[in-house]
Amino acid sequence: MEDPSGGVVLPGRPERAVRHEWNVRRGGPAEYRYCHGDWVKSVVNCVIDDLPFAEGALRMCYRMQLVSKEGTRHNVVAKVSKDPQEDRYTYFRDVQAQMCAKCWASEYNSRDVPKKIDFVPAYVYELVDRPGRPLVGVEEFVEGVFQKY
Repeated sequence: MEDPSGGVVLPGRPERAVRHEWNVRRGGPAEYRYCHGDWVKSVVNCVIDDLPFAEGALRMCYRMQLVSKEGTRHNVVAKVSKDPQEDRYTYFRDVQAQMCAKCWASEYNSRDVPKKIDFVPAYVYELVDRPGRPLVGVEEFVEGVFQKY
């Protein structure tokens, strides 16, 4: 099944999830400038593919689509720990670290550097309609061939 933008619509009924977003609080000592913040929650609808499309050393990667109230879909990637005993707070620490790194990258880029860097925005999603309310790390889907360094 195709969506209007030409992408594939994942099968399955949308499920509710609580999106946890780390909002960095500016200020404070320079070395901790981007490490303070607050978690902001919102409710979204999403569909997650049943089979992973890639894996790393620690996580499996699943196609995921955010479904708007109008029914349009936005592609993202859900990352799930391979360790079934993974501490739930690991997801929050990982996202917090990535968003802090994104802020530091922005400051670095403001120095007129020859090559700019960036980090993909990341979030924690809590799948509230599933038993145990599992967590997944979520990042924007990046088109093209992915090479990890």
